[in-house]
Amino acid sequence: MASFQLRTCLLCCLLFITILQPVASLRSYKTIPIVKNVITQSNPKYLNATTVAHNTPTEHKVDLILDVKRPMSNLHMTFVAWINVISGALQAPLHNQTFDFCEFLKNPSMHRFGQIIHREVKRNGNMPRNCPITADVYAFYGIPMATVWLPNFLPETDFIMQIFLRTTTELIYDARWYGTIKRIKCSRAGRC
Repeated sequence: MASFQLRTCLLCCLLFITILQPVASLRSYKTIPIVKNVITQSNPKYLNATTVAHNTPTEHKVDLILDVKRPMSNLHMTFVAWINVISGALQAPLHNQTFDFCEFLKNPSMHRFGQIIHREVKRNGNMPRNCPITADVYAFYGIPMATVWLPNFLPETDFIMQIFLRTTTELIYDARWYGTIKRIKCSRAGRC
C-alpha cells in the first residue's frame, strides 16, 4: 500500500512539473502588440482622428491625434478584439465589451484591456480625466508598443482591435487596428 501511495505521489509531482515548466519558461518573455495599420473613421461634427504606426526593426510606436471639435459627454465605448487562431477561418471575438467611457476615464481599472492601453497612451500625451471632454487637441506621440504588455497566454498571431466611441444617438469614432502579437525575450534593457 505504501508503494502505491509513493508511486501516486511521484506521478502527481511529475505531472505538476510537466504542466508548470512551459508556464515558467514564459516568465522570461513578454507579449506585446505590434500595430501595422489603423483605419480610422470619425464624425467631423465631433472630432477628427489620425493614427499612424511607425515600425522599424527595433521599435514599434503609434501616434494618435484627436482633434475634439465640441464638448462631449454621455459617451460609450465598444472594444472588440479578434485573434487569428486558424488562418482564413471566421473567428469569434476574443473580447467584446461596451462600457461607459466617462466612468472609465475616472476609473480605468474597470476594463482590464482598456486599462493597459490607457496607461501607455496617458504617458505619451494629454489624456482627458473626465467628462465632458472639452474641445481641444489630444495628441499622443510615440506610444511604444513594447510597454503595452499583454497576457502571456495569448498566442503569437495576427489581431484586429476595433474601437467604437458613441453618444446615445451618434457614432463618433470607429477605428480598426491591425497588427500582430509577438513574444519577445526579456533583457536588462527591456525588462519583464
